[in-house]
Amino acid sequence: HLFDKASNGNPDAGGDAGLSGYRQKIRQAKYKEGNLVDVRCLTVDPVSRQCILTAKKTLLTTDIENPIVEYTPLCLEIGRVAAGFLSKVDEWGVTVTFYNNVHGRVPARRLAAELGVEDPRMNYNIGDAVAARLLDCFKRRHKEENGGYYYQLELSLKTVLDTAEKSVEAQETVNSSSVGEKDLSAVPLAAGSILMSKRMKVLQLVNSLHRSDGTFLPGYAVVSIKSKFLTGVTSNSDSVECKLSFDQLMDSYGDELSCPPVELDSVAQKELKVGKRIDKEGLILSVPNGGEPIISLRSSLIDTIRNEASSSDDFSIVCPSPSSNLFMGAYVRGYVARKDERFGSFVRFLNGLTGLIPKLKKGLDESLYETILCKVTALDITSSPPKILLKKVSESDISKKKRKIESRNKGSVSKRQIQVGDLIGDVKVTDINFARAKVQLIDKAFFGANIRARIHVTMAEPIAAKPKLSKQEKKAKDEHKIGKSHPFYSWKAGDVIKGVRCVAVDTRDGVSFVELANRSEKSDLVSSSPIVVSDPSQLPPGSLVHSIVTSVSASSPHFGVWVQVCPGISGFVPALELSSDPDILNDIESNYKVGTRLSCCVMEKSNPEKTPLRHQLQRDDHDNNTKEHNALELSVLLAEEQSNAKQAGFKPTKPQRGDVVVGRINKKMRVLGPPALMLNLRGTFTGRCCITELNDMDDWANMPLGKDPSNDSKSGSNEVQRVVSDSEADLSNNENDDDDEESRDEDKAKSEIREEYPDGKFIKCRVLGSARAKGAVELSLRDSRLEGDLEEDCVPEPNDMTHAYVISTTKKGCFVRISRYVEGRVILKELSDDFIPNPTVMFPPGRLVVGKVKRVTKHDGKQKGNRGLAATVDIDMRESVLLSSGNRITLDDIQENSKYTGVVTRIESYGVFVRIENSDVSGLAHVSECSDSYVKNIFDLYNPGDLVKVMVIKFDKEEKRLGFSLKASNFVDDDDSDDASLSDEASSSEEDSDEEEEEVKDALDERSDGEGDSDSDDENFVAKMAAKMEQAGDVHSDNDSESSDDSSADSDDDSESDEISLEQRPEESLPQAMDANVGFDWGSTIKPTKITKLAESSDDESTDSSSDSSGDESEDEDAGFKSSHKARKKAAAKRREEEEISRREAALADGTADENPETAADFERLVASNPNSSEVWIKFMAFHLSLADIDSARNVANRAFDRIEFRQEGEKLNVWTALLTLELKYGTDKSLQETIDRASQHNNPKQVYLRVCEMLDKAVEAASSSVGSGDLEATTKRADDMFKNMCKKFKSKKTVWIAHFNYLLKGSRHEEAHALLKRSLQSLPPYKHVETMSKFAQMEFELGSPERGRTIFNALLENNPKRMDLLFVNIDKEVKNGDIDKARALFDSVVNPVSNDRKQKFKFKDKQMKSLFKKWYRMEEEHGDETTRERVREEARNFVAKSKSGQHQS
Repeated sequence: HLFDKASNGNPDAGGDAGLSGYRQKIRQAKYKEGNLVDVRCLTVDPVSRQCILTAKKTLLTTDIENPIVEYTPLCLEIGRVAAGFLSKVDEWGVTVTFYNNVHGRVPARRLAAELGVEDPRMNYNIGDAVAARLLDCFKRRHKEENGGYYYQLELSLKTVLDTAEKSVEAQETVNSSSVGEKDLSAVPLAAGSILMSKRMKVLQLVNSLHRSDGTFLPGYAVVSIKSKFLTGVTSNSDSVECKLSFDQLMDSYGDELSCPPVELDSVAQKELKVGKRIDKEGLILSVPNGGEPIISLRSSLIDTIRNEASSSDDFSIVCPSPSSNLFMGAYVRGYVARKDERFGSFVRFLNGLTGLIPKLKKGLDESLYETILCKVTALDITSSPPKILLKKVSESDISKKKRKIESRNKGSVSKRQIQVGDLIGDVKVTDINFARAKVQLIDKAFFGANIRARIHVTMAEPIAAKPKLSKQEKKAKDEHKIGKSHPFYSWKAGDVIKGVRCVAVDTRDGVSFVELANRSEKSDLVSSSPIVVSDPSQLPPGSLVHSIVTSVSASSPHFGVWVQVCPGISGFVPALELSSDPDILNDIESNYKVGTRLSCCVMEKSNPEKTPLRHQLQRDDHDNNTKEHNALELSVLLAEEQSNAKQAGFKPTKPQRGDVVVGRINKKMRVLGPPALMLNLRGTFTGRCCITELNDMDDWANMPLGKDPSNDSKSGSNEVQRVVSDSEADLSNNENDDDDEESRDEDKAKSEIREEYPDGKFIKCRVLGSARAKGAVELSLRDSRLEGDLEEDCVPEPNDMTHAYVISTTKKGCFVRISRYVEGRVILKELSDDFIPNPTVMFPPGRLVVGKVKRVTKHDGKQKGNRGLAATVDIDMRESVLLSSGNRITLDDIQENSKYTGVVTRIESYGVFVRIENSDVSGLAHVSECSDSYVKNIFDLYNPGDLVKVMVIKFDKEEKRLGFSLKASNFVDDDDSDDASLSDEASSSEEDSDEEEEEVKDALDERSDGEGDSDSDDENFVAKMAAKMEQAGDVHSDNDSESSDDSSADSDDDSESDEISLEQRPEESLPQAMDANVGFDWGSTIKPTKITKLAESSDDESTDSSSDSSGDESEDEDAGFKSSHKARKKAAAKRREEEEISRREAALADGTADENPETAADFERLVASNPNSSEVWIKFMAFHLSLADIDSARNVANRAFDRIEFRQEGEKLNVWTALLTLELKYGTDKSLQETIDRASQHNNPKQVYLRVCEMLDKAVEAASSSVGSGDLEATTKRADDMFKNMCKKFKSKKTVWIAHFNYLLKGSRHEEAHALLKRSLQSLPPYKHVETMSKFAQMEFELGSPERGRTIFNALLENNPKRMDLLFVNIDKEVKNGDIDKARALFDSVVNPVSNDRKQKFKFKDKQMKSLFKKWYRMEEEHGDETTRERVREEARNFVAKSKSGQHQS
């Protein structure tokens, strides 16, 4: 820090070795000990009490008033120039440090761009004092966790504009002015733009990278182009940085490059200099999204693009991009970007478009990075970007072909020229597919002309009806998807089409491509409309056109039909624009078949800013220059309305009140004002149908839109939850588990309602007006509305009973909707008489409820916050309110010492809260008033929901508090003390509890009059509630004395019914075990289930119990008292349960429980210990099947797939087979197919289908063996379909065909088997034919005709004379069939071919003949005698002798 310019000496020399002699003298003279010198403090370290000083003259004399000492806006003013020193210099740039360690960075790119510095290390040294200009300051966070912030300065060492820079710009201005005004214009920043020379400045050179995996990445130069020379620059920077790859410096690198081309770096060093401008024209090769533009200096590409605009014939050379309109035969120029030994050379064009010169076309002979000229030989424009195959050509080849075509055109001047509109006459059909029919011109005037003609499907009309098509013709039509509605259905190759007219002509490479039509002008909707257009914009809105249906789209969002208007132009007709009949639209595929002609009207674009519809057209060799077009939006209904003068515009109008429209249900749309049904209408209009408008009020149903899945997930259970009454809750504690299971199953079955409004269904609606939600139309599906009734529903009055649908349930209450403009609220305590633990789950949106109106608030429509409602109501839904007759009891009606009936609502340690019936009045019965005796635990005495009698002992009118007494002594003198005895008997002994439950149950049955429980989730809940309200009078008029008189008889009946044993119960009341024998080996025998054992034991013990009870009854009668049979039954059941527990404990202790699992817990333990055993999992499935629980068996299988390791493929396949067997017997066709599809995804699909077919084969055998079985036809059809499907899927696999042969031959269906053999030989590859026919011949021996089997074997042996295995199989089958003589004849035909008349001459070697004689001899040992065995020996000796003498010919 003594001098401004640091020393250039070697710092490693030490001392003053690096200082010049002059600096050494200055230092010795100026910096002597004791001299005064001027210094300035750079940094201060308060910890070590040290500071760093500088004596640099530049730092001493500048920035005296405001030095840069901190990162604050006061010091860091953008654009400020300040003095500092260089603290770091490397190849990437320099670091400038100011005071107090405030520093910034100047990158090497900026040094090169602004000062022309090629390498900072050559121009700067650490310690140099410099002046820097502040460009920007950023605040950034450290990458480490909990890291703080730091500041980053961007600096520049260019403080003023250099004189050299000024001269360069002045020279550019002079050059531009001399060239002309046109060259001064900037070029767009896009691929294909040509840059003038000296407009690119090299900032940095990055060397090539050769990775360890063999990948080579060429180096590149970073060049800068000033923004004023470019248009379309989005950044505010003065310049744009681009990449100039080292492989883009010249057209050809010759033989200078090796592999990999590491010499590119040295070539770049020669051609480019950092900080210098490039004295060549440049080309913007590509502009990647978010990346730096790529520049090329290839002069050939620049000349090609410059000449591209001036030449437009078929022989012009282009440098294409992905958006270019390429065609077959086009000439293109690019460069070899990559060579691949597997494929060939890849040629790169503008914006990354790449073509391939295949290896077979000498693609590997091209030099890497060479600019070449190619011809497009193949083009696939269905992909983006298109796939291109190329062939290298030269410019001389193009010139020769051009001269040849010109001379040919001169020689054919006399030929007739075809013009658009000419009448061609008759043509002959040569080939037909779905989109076009190729034809040949018959007129002699066109002979010798190079013309290719076709009739497009949109230009064709059916010709006269032909006779019925042959099978071959129908097959050809089906292959091309030409149905009866298609114009080409009656056409065939060879037909002559008369009166054809030319509608379009295109000449390319001397070939005229002619578009013809046999449609007359009279058939067009508008004769002046163009038949052939090249762009959809040529068909303005309102144009009436004909179109052909090409496909039906049933997926969202494009639900409708795709059509083709003319060659290259497609359109889309939304389903709602096809028809106004919902029945037709719901079966759109049947009513609008592919090939149908539609008359449509071009609609206005509903949303011009929206991405237009795109449809990939069908293409053939005639459409070489076709590309993807924007599809037209069409309408059939608008065409009909225009023809009837009902529509003036060219797009659907908004429906008005009273209109009948067709809508499509859309459940994926956000619901406005739920619960409601959202529909799509014509155009972009949306409809909303309130849940109250789905049906007339008399036909309202519960949950018409289905349950919300979110509510089911919140509930945490799939079971239907119920709200039960108080008495039911008391009884449910002692209900049998089997009864509860049956009731849950019934409730679940009732809740499964068929979905009436599925997504995508078309329905007819009546428009009621604009909805309260913006942008929607209010609709109604009511039958009365469709008939013309548009009156709004009446507002209910107070005390009216009304139905409503739940909107939502929150902490504030349950909100319901009575009609479109009337909504209500039910506070939570008025939802039910009983406590509801989760009101949100019990009252989901869409549930139908009934309640009594308490209060009505009407709105005039001008009040804020009423959301357009006509009225809001308060509703009470409690059953006691709905069933109450007359006025309810209020607090004013209460008198002290009066007695009432009430219900226990809550129990606390200090007392019981009771609500008086038919009122909202509640009070507290203190614990001292709950019983005449001491109450040790009040929770044992009462339960919530108990029906009790209370006496008012205290009434505080100011505080509105009531005090009750529940003492039995207060009700001794009452006439209805029998009812009160219920609460007294609640604390009696356990042996009478069952009788009390029966009495309470009888009372409940009498009150409900046989209606059953009021299941709030039942779909008939409202109807049951209405029936209860109608019978309310009868309930309250019951005579207590009569009920008490009848109670004894009822109790006797109950006692007698209780004595019925399990043996006497109906069969359907017992749980039936499902048959687990489904045609699959489930494993070892499953032990009887617990239910079966209990049933058997109960049968035995019930007999003993009944006998014991009869004996006990006689003794008890003699003793004068009666015993309880229920107590004995409970004791017996308890003993049985204890014995079962003891037995299970013993089995677990000695390990036998794992050998014979009997419960789900046993199986869970087994699968946990051995999860990869398919046998255990299959036994677990069989266990659930024995309990008739199919769903659980399926779940076990699914668990097995997750638990078994992926390596155990065989074990998994066994479980899949078990699941397939289950679905085959207990599932539906749909569930079976879904299981097959799942199994095919995780296993070998062929093996899966073979196993399924094997099961079906066994099912057919079982059905045919059963006497009187009516399922044989259905089972056979099912098996046939599965076998056919399998053969269709795996038609190249011989195993599936052989399995099908076996199935048919076992069923004695020989003719079908022979026909199937012929089809199999057409599908199988030739090398599988011999094996397949051999298997079929063996099956003929076993299941069919042996004579047919011999015929097949004879043909096989004749065609395969070297196949000894076929001969041995034939012999074995003859022996097994008992025809020993025929087997001997086969041996003899081989040994003595001359003496036999057989055509085939076997060609076996001596070693093979040895095996043949051994087999012959073994056969004679088993089935022959000594004479035949001696003959075999003699034949063997003769053969050996002939072989030795050379007379035998193999």
